[in-house]
Amino acid sequence: MANGKSKSSTTTRRREVRKSVPRPGPKWLEMLRRREVGWAAVYITMLLAVAGPVAIWLGGTDHAYPGQVVTEPVMVRVAFEREDVERTQQLREAAKRNLPATYVADQAYLSALTDRLNDLLTLAEYDTLEEVPAEYREQINLSELVRHELRQYISNKEPTEQWATDTGRFLQEFFELAVLDPEDQHPSDDPVGMLPITIVHPDPAPGKALEQRLFGRRILSLTDTQRLGDEVEFATRLFYNKEHLQKSVAALVMLHPQATYHYDAKLTSLRRDEAAAAVERQVLIYEPDTVLFATGTELTRDDIALIHSEQRAYSHSLTSGQSLLVLLGRLGLILLVGVAVWTYIFYYNDKIVRNPMRGLAITSLVLLCQFMAVGLGRGYPQLLEAMTTLPVLMAATVLVIVYDQRFALAMGGFLGVLVLLSLDLSAANMLVMMSGVGVSVALLREVRSRSKLVTVGLWSGLAMALTVFLGSVMTHPLNVPNELWRIIMDSAAMVVTGLLAVGIVQWGLPAIEKVFKVTTAMTLKELNDASHPLLQRLAQEAPGTYQHSLRIADMSEAAAETIGADGLFCRVGAMYHDIGKINKPMYFIENQGGGPNRHDKLTPAMSLLIIVGHVKDGIEMAREYALPPTLRHFIESHHGTTLVEYFYHAAKKQTEAQDKPEPSEFEFRYPGPKPQTKEAAIMLLCDCVESAARSLPEPTPVRLEQVVNTLARKRLMDGQFDECNLTLSELHKIEESIVKTLRAVYHGRIAYPTDKKEEQPQTPAASSNAAAAS
Repeated sequence: MANGKSKSSTTTRRREVRKSVPRPGPKWLEMLRRREVGWAAVYITMLLAVAGPVAIWLGGTDHAYPGQVVTEPVMVRVAFEREDVERTQQLREAAKRNLPATYVADQAYLSALTDRLNDLLTLAEYDTLEEVPAEYREQINLSELVRHELRQYISNKEPTEQWATDTGRFLQEFFELAVLDPEDQHPSDDPVGMLPITIVHPDPAPGKALEQRLFGRRILSLTDTQRLGDEVEFATRLFYNKEHLQKSVAALVMLHPQATYHYDAKLTSLRRDEAAAAVERQVLIYEPDTVLFATGTELTRDDIALIHSEQRAYSHSLTSGQSLLVLLGRLGLILLVGVAVWTYIFYYNDKIVRNPMRGLAITSLVLLCQFMAVGLGRGYPQLLEAMTTLPVLMAATVLVIVYDQRFALAMGGFLGVLVLLSLDLSAANMLVMMSGVGVSVALLREVRSRSKLVTVGLWSGLAMALTVFLGSVMTHPLNVPNELWRIIMDSAAMVVTGLLAVGIVQWGLPAIEKVFKVTTAMTLKELNDASHPLLQRLAQEAPGTYQHSLRIADMSEAAAETIGADGLFCRVGAMYHDIGKINKPMYFIENQGGGPNRHDKLTPAMSLLIIVGHVKDGIEMAREYALPPTLRHFIESHHGTTLVEYFYHAAKKQTEAQDKPEPSEFEFRYPGPKPQTKEAAIMLLCDCVESAARSLPEPTPVRLEQVVNTLARKRLMDGQFDECNLTLSELHKIEESIVKTLRAVYHGRIAYPTDKKEEQPQTPAASSNAAAAS
């Protein structure tokens, strides 16, 4: 019974424990709750919100340009109409030509002629005929008979209504004739009146139109006085029933004949424009599934306009639902690209995942690349492959400099897909992009010199040129004149594109290093130059520290290369890690040169402040001399959070002697941080090993190996390598490399024989000041 109760109570307790312990949720839900996933979602949304509109509004299939040779038949997808501009223009020009020139009546001449006819009546009022000048009498055939007939048109010294009627009808009939001045005629009008003209009457008779078209005999030349005189005499016989008066009126009109109408260029142009505008637009109808342009056709501007008309017709033929599906399809593919990019980043680049600003920089680079490709592609369609490849190649080059080759190659592929989706390019364009990206990434592991970038640009350009040439000769109609030459020029443009891409990247290297907080090998080589002002100061003001840095640089570079880390980066970091000692060089054992130790007069606490202070001083000097942020990490982390053992033990002895509580170990540790990179961890280990090795009385290979192993294990157990992703296997390789370097430094030499017995130098004990030197 007892056992039964015991089992029952145990089961009950287990149930209670299970209830209190929260059950783990689904893995996918736990992942979604991660902060990094939230940032990734923000950047994917940002990519979709910017890249989507760019692809929809600025992208598309509008890549045709004048002079382009069609490589595949262009088919009509939907029936559409297009204005036959040429035919419409022909008809409108014909309408303009067929519309007669417009002439407007000379109102001044009409008024003057009216006044002259009315002045005839005054001649009847003279007492005798001789009072009228003889010359004028002869010109107008004035006689007493004429005067007599004129008096019949006068009543109470005023012209009768009959006179006004007959004169008005005569002038209307006279202005029914178009008397034209040859010098004033429109150039297209026949001077003898064979072509019709349009006249605008000054005062049309009732029932007559304001404008009238005249032909043939109704058009007279002012120089043809015979015809003009006949027409005037005919008009006078029609409207004056006095025989003698008829001759005088005709003579008066012919005394100073003038053109009745003058050409009005403005009104003629207006009338002809109206006639042209009245011509209906001529259209051509294109049926679906017909060939718009056959293979080998060289496109003109009109052909491109026709292609645009077909594209607009196709877009308008889609229903709202179909248009929405097209839009969602494009946005969906862009979304998939964004998800693929960040999925790859999550699996293969933890550095970006942990730093949201790097994610922002990557997303901005992708969007800038897409915008440049779309803008250049639309602006220079005749160089479409070169213009769309240039931003992708630039982005891949930047990424291989900032990160690594695998990441740059993958991102180049994603960028190529995004550009293809934005501009509806073919797989051949993707092949050209990847050939350039692949060669550039493969050859550009690090930038150690400017000539390296030029070489990479040249080889990537040649790879793209070969791809373009082979693809073009396979698909283009080579029987078209000059087509082979176009292919050769397109291939040459790809070589220029490769060189231009690396040239732009090289020009922007300082900005790239600042944005992505990286330091290229080319910059590192410049910083590693012994003539650098800061290294010059270190060599002159703290020569022992400078020699100490040189040994660490050799050790750390060899160790870094052993595990595949950046050896040059490690070397330069080692050269600058102790620059803070320049401010107080004599407080560090390597600079004392066997002289008195200044720490002997200081308390352990004061000595601690000086020793630890060289880290802070080094950071300030790094900022003053504008060292890259990546190198500053070597300065701040080259001691990590290790214990300043010598002064900690000195402080313990002091407190024991004074019967005080022991000092806290935390107070005697460096502030950190711990190394965040493998290179910084290597440098930390080399720093303490070099100091310890110098304190050995007899640095034999066995002792050196023991020192290295002991210090590496000590730093490992102290947690100094917890934040740098350094594996135990890599740590073991680093130890072996450091031991190998130390053996080379402290190699044995054969003692040369001598006649005199020399005193053996004293073997120094492990200097108590060794710790202070570090």
